[in-house]
Amino acid sequence: MAVKTALLLILLALAGCSYFPSILYRIDVQQGNVVTEEMLEKLKAGMTRSQVLFVMGSPLIIDTFHDNRWDYVYILREKGNLLEQKRLTIYFEDDELINIENHLSFSKNPINPKPVETTPETEKIQPNTALEK
Repeated sequence: MAVKTALLLILLALAGCSYFPSILYRIDVQQGNVVTEEMLEKLKAGMTRSQVLFVMGSPLIIDTFHDNRWDYVYILREKGNLLEQKRLTIYFEDDELINIENHLSFSKNPINPKPVETTPETEKIQPNTALEK
């Protein structure tokens, strides 16, 4: 009987730990693709998919319904709280890079993307708008 009571008290004490989140340890979680500013500077209109793959690495999401779109997503959580969430979307047409959308949100240190210079070769690039859709 004493063993059953002790076991019951131990189980109740363990279940009660969820009420004290400040004493629980939560790991920092980094998921997705890390995209640096140097990588973004290397992207140019007209690059092929293989060239973009060489510069950026494998995308986290390749949409099966829209094979002309690659998404690079990055999420950072510290102690269970969302600190950073970034998304970079790259669009292709006829196997060539035509548009880059850089969406940054919930970031303590936001990175402002450099404006794309328009030349006759890059006229296909559309302006970056976060509210587009």
